[in-house]
Amino acid sequence: MSDRLHFTGTVRDLKHAAICARLRRRHQPWLMRWGVLAALVVYVAVLLGLVILANATDMRLPEWSSYLPFAALMAALIGLFTWRRRHVWESVRNAPVRQAPLHYQLSAEGLRITGEVSESLLRWPAVLEVIEDPEGLLFLTGQMEYIVIPTAAFADAAQMHAARDNCLRWISAAHR
Repeated sequence: MSDRLHFTGTVRDLKHAAICARLRRRHQPWLMRWGVLAALVVYVAVLLGLVILANATDMRLPEWSSYLPFAALMAALIGLFTWRRRHVWESVRNAPVRQAPLHYQLSAEGLRITGEVSESLLRWPAVLEVIEDPEGLLFLTGQMEYIVIPTAAFADAAQMHAARDNCLRWISAAHR
């Protein structure tokens, strides 16, 4: 058997939504996936419980008591969404490829990123736009997809601007 395996393919026809759904089932806690439905079920159960309690005991509940389950539902949903956002960002931020130091090299060939655990080359025809952002130099490969060279990698704003100018020159040369 050889030490190298080679494959050729395209991701054009992949079912990205199905892949994301499988990854959510694999990596997200149950409450993260079903928390809203569980909160709604508890809300309806509490409302029904209040009605049953009022009818079974012949007591008249104050008018404001019907708003308590709704307030609890809203508080639960806000807490759930806050917890979910924090969990998602921590899982992205803690990925090993994001923790290792990276070396960025710009050339006429493209953007080469080398690190302890990864190596990649982004060729200029794949870059739609290069944007200077407060977070760094963004290389857009889609409307919401980007690769970034962080601001801290540059000595100053002038160096970032010069790098962007060079990238734009290389991109225009690649599209000729």
